[in-house]
Amino acid sequence: MSIGHLLEDFSPISANRPGPTHGPSEEEMETIRLEAFEKGYKAGWEDALKSSEADTKQISGEFARNLQDLSFTYHEAHAQVMQSMHPLIKDIVDTVLPEAVRQTLGLRVTEQLSEMARRNGAQKVEIIASPADKPALQGLLDQDFGFPVEAVEDDTLAEGQVYLRMAQEERQIDMDAVMSGIRQAVDGVLEDTERKLQHG
Repeated sequence: MSIGHLLEDFSPISANRPGPTHGPSEEEMETIRLEAFEKGYKAGWEDALKSSEADTKQISGEFARNLQDLSFTYHEAHAQVMQSMHPLIKDIVDTVLPEAVRQTLGLRVTEQLSEMARRNGAQKVEIIASPADKPALQGLLDQDFGFPVEAVEDDTLAEGQVYLRMAQEERQIDMDAVMSGIRQAVDGVLEDTERKLQHG
């Protein structure tokens, strides 16, 4: 038995054999081509967007990691520098700063005197201080404030403690308290740095 009837005949169309009954027209072919082009273009665009998003995520992730590394490196370096400067800072606070603060005693007294004079008018002022502070205050006594200024020594006061009395007002200047505040602030910074180095 022959199977010829099952196979397609590719021989030229003759008058005896009818051609295909229906084929797409030129317009239909153009529509099919346009749809295929649009699908391909859309698929390509979506692939490009996905690739771009993946690249952006990767770059963002790497950038964030680099920032974290830089931040850690900066803080670690800062902590190391502060730790190495610890002895120097302590020496400055313990030796240089007290003398610098002591030299500002006259300036602080002058500021307070000026403010008290504005509030109370030109009245007599008493500056009560320890004998050790007299040289630092001597220059003040030679100035003309526009009101009388008298220095009174008090052995019970520590060096750097000064009281100003004018009319009914009295003010205290305590350079030791100023130094204590500075020492506490510096100690706090150094302890914080030490803690960061130990615990990361």
